[in-house]
Order: sequence, then structure tokens, then C-alpha cells
Amino acid sequence: MPKLLLIGSERESHTDNLRRLERSFLSCDWRVETVAHDALTLDRGHLNYVHGQDMGVDIDEFDWIWPIGFGSRTTFLDRMQLLHAVDQNKFVNSIEAFLLYHNKATLAMTSLSRYSPITIVSANAEELADHVRGGGYWIAKPTAGSFGRDVFELQANDVNLEQILEHLTRDGYTIIQERVQTEREQRWFVAMGSELDAYQKVKVGLRGNMNAASSATVCEPNDLEVEMVRSVAHDLVELGIRACAIDIAYPYLLDVNFVNPGWFQTMENLTGVDYATKLPALFEASRR
Repeated sequence: MPKLLLIGSERESHTDNLRRLERSFLSCDWRVETVAHDALTLDRGHLNYVHGQDMGVDIDEFDWIWPIGFGSRTTFLDRMQLLHAVDQNKFVNSIEAFLLYHNKATLAMTSLSRYSPITIVSANAEELADHVRGGGYWIAKPTAGSFGRDVFELQANDVNLEQILEHLTRDGYTIIQERVQTEREQRWFVAMGSELDAYQKVKVGLRGNMNAASSATVCEPNDLEVEMVRSVAHDLVELGIRACAIDIAYPYLLDVNFVNPGWFQTMENLTGVDYATKLPALFEASRR
């Protein structure tokens, strides 16, 4: 019987991923344990999770370990450093990915850079403003933000250019990217190097996130889009990211969300299909 350890909390989530995945793998006769992020303990050199009535859950027993969400900010680095000692081949998305690739800028420095719009990153508002004043249309956003928050379109003659960039950089680094055509922006889910399906985003202004009052519709991807998604999925596996949602507007990769991606619920609303039920077979095949 294959075994999956899910790590997460429904209270901290904007999706139903935790219970949806738990239900889907259990229905395929997997053993599934669900534990809280902060239940991780180190006892005389051995890592486990305290679960239920103080029962220990031994990490080493599981074929796959899937953290959903970041958990508490204050304990995040401690947990990641402890989990980094575990065989990384057990993780659906590696600990290194959590530490390195949630940042939109760092992904643009990997093999995926060939799909990236022109990207500038700085914590200096004036430096970013100089690039915008050089001409063109730019999208400004936090390097690791989500849910469509703090996304702005900028150009040289914007009267609020400096104020917007000062707002974004007050907490650190900000990314500006060349604005590209996104009329056919799609969100896909990829797992174990394979694509599941996609929906097309219907945006409100610049924001294509479902939590930013946008909507979605069924789409019919063309051959070039499918070929791109398959190539991106392959590269992501090489980076330790085996299951995630990706946003594309061919030929550009706009975002990768592997921490707690919104996708399954939207696709089920559109098609009536729970695509999470397709994952156990992909996971088993990848272990053979």
C-alpha cells in the first residue's frame, strides 16, 4: 500500500487542497496521514510528527511527503532546515524549492528563463523607476506575492510612478516585468512532468487570480501551448517541483505556484471533474 504524508492546516489555507488530496488518495487505497506544520519534532536525531493522541508519525515510513502551504512564518526556517535532512526524493516539492523558488525572480534565473518576459528586480525604488522611464509598459509586483495583491501596470508618464514603487519596495525587493499580451492567459496543473488540463483566466484589470475577483472559462489549448507546458513541466521536475499550477500566456511563463495552488476547485466548478483523482496513478507511475 503506497503511503502519503500531507502537511498543512485548513485554517491557514485559501483552497480546499488538503482535504481534497486526502480524499482522492484514500479513495485509491493509499495510506494517508495529515499532520500540522508545527507538529514536527526532532527526538534523538529522528524526525517525526506528533499526531492525534500524542501518537508519533514516522516520516521515513512514507513514499511521498507533500507540504501544503508555508505554515507559521516564525517557525518556517526551523522546519525547512529540519526537513532538509530527509531524503528529498520523498518530497512532492522539495524543501530547496520552498526555500529558493517561491520567489518569482529566482525562477527567471533557471532553465525556465527562456519563457520569462524581461525581468528587473531591486529593493531600490528609484532604480526601478529609471527602467520604467526608459519606455514601454511594465508590470510591478512583489517578488513572492500571491492572490493578485499589489499588482500594478506602469509606464514612464505615470504620475504615481515613484509612490507605487516606494510602496512596493518598503518591505524589500520588487519585480518589474515587461508587459506581454495575456488575452489567452491560462492556468494549468502539472504533476510528475505531465499536464492535467487548463482553464483560461477572465481578468478584472491586471489581475487574473480567482481571489482578486476574476473568473475562469474552459479553454481549448493549441499545440504550441501544450508543447510549452510539457517542456515547463519537465524543467520543473528537474528543479524539484513535481506538482504545481503554472500560468502561461504563450510564449511566456508568468507564474509558478507550488506552495498551495488554486486550481482543482475552479476546474471542478467548470467541468464537473475532480482532477485530484488523477494524481495517485501519476504518483505511483513515477515511483516505478
